[in-house]
Amino acid sequence: MINLDLPISPNSAQIMDFIGEIYEASYNPGHWDKVVGDLCRLLNARSGGIFMDDHECRIRGMIGAHGLPSAVKAAYRFGMSKYDLTFQLQQREPIGGARQIINSREIQGEHPLYYRIILKPNDIGFLAAMNVYNDDEWHVGIGLHRSFQAAPFSSQDCMLLHTLYPHFKRALRIHKEFHRLRTRQEMLQSSLGRFMIGVIIIGPDGMVSYSNPVAEAILSQHQALAIDNQGRLQAYYSQENQRLQTLVAQLSIADRQDVNTRNRAIGLNHPDRVHSLNLMLVPLDESLTGEPQPAGSVSLYLCDPDSTFNLPAEALRSLYDMTPAEAGVAIALVNGQSPSQISEHHGVSVDTVRSQLKSIYHKMGVKKQQDVIRILLSGVMQVG
Repeated sequence: MINLDLPISPNSAQIMDFIGEIYEASYNPGHWDKVVGDLCRLLNARSGGIFMDDHECRIRGMIGAHGLPSAVKAAYRFGMSKYDLTFQLQQREPIGGARQIINSREIQGEHPLYYRIILKPNDIGFLAAMNVYNDDEWHVGIGLHRSFQAAPFSSQDCMLLHTLYPHFKRALRIHKEFHRLRTRQEMLQSSLGRFMIGVIIIGPDGMVSYSNPVAEAILSQHQALAIDNQGRLQAYYSQENQRLQTLVAQLSIADRQDVNTRNRAIGLNHPDRVHSLNLMLVPLDESLTGEPQPAGSVSLYLCDPDSTFNLPAEALRSLYDMTPAEAGVAIALVNGQSPSQISEHHGVSVDTVRSQLKSIYHKMGVKKQQDVIRILLSGVMQVG
């Protein structure tokens, strides 16, 4: 049970329920508005909000709000809040220290314009505030408003808000970490969706957790591999299927530090196709995606020899400042051609191809052909 460090009172059960709402919002962002509404009712406030200025992500706005006009939310989102006297006053407050920072009757003489434009039209007679975070990473604060006709926030009101500080602190930290995870997942999904090679990710439970559009197109054309109704990969021939499942199982428990277990390859066949469907299996971790992955995840790269791997040359020229000839060489490398084959196909000398390769290495910041292929297949290139 959460220790509130509060004296026993008729409101203790209500406060305990409210703390549960705070933690629910930590993983359910849409719940923050309800939390602010409940907080306003708990402290007899007419309106309020949890505002945030994330310096790292360059995002600002209201995490949750109640009773605030849309113009106020927009002001925070577009950074106008820093010109607001309320914002300036709150920034000076200590972390976790809750108190009433505005009494409109007292501030009317010192800041008459602010009083006439902001406080009076919005019926903000009193404002209590508490900073939850205020550092190089982000600034998060809570502001609560009472009407001109209401009583000022009492020391007991502010003490209750201060008592809730550690719970808001924990919940907002969890909220931010979940936001980071969601953002990373969205970025990963977006990157994988842009791969020009088939990609299938198998989770530690052996189920397919992702397949990009290219993989789906390959599977629809080459029946050597399919995803069954349970979401598992199934090869057409039983012996090949057994071999595939064994490789996936081995790589799901492979030591990622052991280079001998870094990847495996297998060819899958179908009676209607002359060439096999080629698969490369790799233990999936942050070295491949840039983000941590569930232990035991395996990535499959699919290549149908009958289907040419067509990278957009324009993207290569735009991203790496390649010449049209260099882009053609890079695409040929990914399609498995050797320098001599590229020379013959393009009608140039092998020395010319090697010279183009050196230029490609320099522009991509790599030292060998394998690195060019790895980068272009791993999704570093963001094809728009």
